Amino acid sequence: MRPLYIAGTQRDAGKTTLSVGLLNAFRQRGLRVGYTKPMGQRVRDERGEAIHDDALVAYRSMGQSDLGAAAMAVPLPHGRVEKEVFNLHTDELLTRVKETFDAVAREKDIVLVESMGHVALGSCLGLSAAEVIRAVNARALIVSGGGIGRAIDDISLCANFLTSRGADLLGVIINKVWPEKYTRVKQATTQGLANLGIKSYGTIPFEDQLSCPTMRQVQELVRGELIGHGVNLEGHVKNTIVAAMESSHMVRYLQPGTLVITPGDRADNILAALSANMLEGTQEPVLTGLILTGGFRPNGTVMRLINDSGVPVILVKDDTYGVASKFRETVFKITPDDSAKIEAAIRLVSEYVDVDGIIASLSE
Repeated sequence: MRPLYIAGTQRDAGKTTLSVGLLNAFRQRGLRVGYTKPMGQRVRDERGEAIHDDALVAYRSMGQSDLGAAAMAVPLPHGRVEKEVFNLHTDELLTRVKETFDAVAREKDIVLVESMGHVALGSCLGLSAAEVIRAVNARALIVSGGGIGRAIDDISLCANFLTSRGADLLGVIINKVWPEKYTRVKQATTQGLANLGIKSYGTIPFEDQLSCPTMRQVQELVRGELIGHGVNLEGHVKNTIVAAMESSHMVRYLQPGTLVITPGDRADNILAALSANMLEGTQEPVLTGLILTGGFRPNGTVMRLINDSGVPVILVKDDTYGVASKFRETVFKITPDDSAKIEAAIRLVSEYVDVDGIIASLSE
């Protein structure tokens, strides 16, 4: 069976979500599965190996603790490309990609190869998606965001990029489609792509849970100090409010899974949020966490209530606007320990992707 290469029309199209779902769908069908992400920028050191966060997610989703095969062939930490373009070693880098792939592919029925972004990324080193696809003899499955006209146009552009460079295109997955537009978008994109000779293997609806960060991700983003006794950082943030209003108005915007961003010296907002969270009869806590800005550390009654609440509270030196801007500009990824998102990815692919059709096409 030929390898499957997952590429996106752009960053954050949902490649890792699709990869996690497909890996588990293949395993459920009795296939021996391998995974590799040859290149990437978000590199971490795991027992002396350079491993991408997405590879950790993939291997953890399969319940595998041996990360030796997850090592990245061509890590791209900050500054490497700037040096490499003056002295290209494309053949050497492609050899590393192939050797890493071959090691993963041993005794496997199918190997899934995940790209690091849109199809042209890596061109600066002669390692675009097309070059990697040809090196490992894979077929490409493109992931695009939802929509109709723009999605079809973006897919056409990416498909032409790949095929003009000799890469074999399998088809497309449309991802993150608004549920209220799902039927219309599925019908129109399937026909529109067929008009271009491109097959759609599925249309996946947008799911809020996959875009909701955990409080652990929030703390890593703002680099704040966790204060009080609230140590559960696995709760998901479903709603964010900047509490720059009177507390009596602020509480109207609280709903289950809310993160409140407020200056640390606004005791009224802190107390109101914590009190609302502790009201009897609340089925689901309204408060996932608090970010206290400006470096103002609460004391006295406020600090005692924070300790008693069990709510994660993060203290930062940045101003409220700066913290809110960081939040707005960040796309939160699936993390290796986020079992809820991993389970959601597996379920969505199982329900909305033609897995058997993909397997049949890879077997031809």
